[in-house]
Amino acid sequence: MNKLNVFLAVIAFSLGFSSCETSKTPIEHLSSLVEQVEDKYDEFTEDDWEKILSEYEKIEEDLSKYEYTDDELKEIGKLKGRIYAKMTKNALKDFSKQIEDLGKQIEGGVEGFFEELNED
Repeated sequence: MNKLNVFLAVIAFSLGFSSCETSKTPIEHLSSLVEQVEDKYDEFTEDDWEKILSEYEKIEEDLSKYEYTDDELKEIGKLKGRIYAKMTKNALKDFSKQIEDLGKQIEGGVEGFFEELNED
């Protein structure tokens, strides 16, 4: 009988612990992710960004499970805006680097073209 009580207590504890997630939990996760991104976004590799996006998608999925007040929705929107801003800054930085590299390739291509024309 004692083993049965222990077993039931473990099950009850597990169920109670897993039900501790509230509608605030995804908001807290989003806030934590935003802080992580804001602190180190300029150091992230492409793999880091993929992990961030994966985590963000999971948070979005969790957020969709709950109903939120207007104030909570405003807070969620603000957090999303902050993370989108960092994602955009990163994308623009990558884009400008690609444009710069393309410019160098074009410059080299033009030089090579005229060098070849001048050889004959």
